Amino acid sequence: MVLLSVQLKEDTKHLHTQGLRSKFMRQFFKGEISPTTYGRFLISLYHIYSNLERALDHYKDHQQLSLLYFPKELSRTALLERDLEFYNGPDWREMLTPTSPAQQAYINAIQRCATSPTPELLAAHAYIRYLGDLSGGQILAKRLQKFNDIPEGQGVSFYQFDAIEDTDAFKDVFRKRLNMMEISDELQQQIVDEVKETYHKTFAIFSEFDDDVNGPTMTEQEQAEQMTAMRKDMAKAVAEEHARKQALKSPGQNMPDSWPNWQLTTLWHSLTRTVGLS
Repeated sequence: MVLLSVQLKEDTKHLHTQGLRSKFMRQFFKGEISPTTYGRFLISLYHIYSNLERALDHYKDHQQLSLLYFPKELSRTALLERDLEFYNGPDWREMLTPTSPAQQAYINAIQRCATSPTPELLAAHAYIRYLGDLSGGQILAKRLQKFNDIPEGQGVSFYQFDAIEDTDAFKDVFRKRLNMMEISDELQQQIVDEVKETYHKTFAIFSEFDDDVNGPTMTEQEQAEQMTAMRKDMAKAVAEEHARKQALKSPGQNMPDSWPNWQLTTLWHSLTRTVGLS
């Protein structure tokens, strides 16, 4: 049987850019989202992470799920609460109900995994969320702050991982822990299928915000052209950020003038993970 992390990557590759059909996501990747809309989007993220992290806490001593339990390094709930207050004010909890159809579907999926005879299915949700959070989030945070003239360091706590010194190294550890899980071939396939289903639940959440942003309805051809342009733009931004970090590690190293297509594609896939498109 192929390694779980490898199968997850290969079997979901075709889904990585589907979310960009959403007007909201096209604007989000450019950082051009109003504080009001972003504040509402954080409500959706809060429903996801509070339920996921409650379940992972419950199974912290589980033989398999304990391998993926990194509360100090990864937990997002408290950080989301900080951002929610920044964008929505001290009464933000009043916005938690009623849940939208897409929010409730995502919540139900997490709870279904948590209460099933095979809670290892929660690995699917940990994979798609946390590896995403660690990939390219700082790029989106900076664009969001710049577009809305938000002071440095405010309103983007969700993207901060102060307990992780090297995100790339940590992602490698997380993937290795996934591969260490002792599960049957059948359960491994169920985890992969759960990840695929979660992509579509993520797309459904995106679509709930499409009416909040401006932009024409596009033909399939126009969508393809837009996605190609955005892929190059965002991959370049991620590449520049990557080069900046490498320069900090190796003073005197110059940023490359151009990047090979394969490397831009890899970086683009990393960025799409940031919004749950692992």
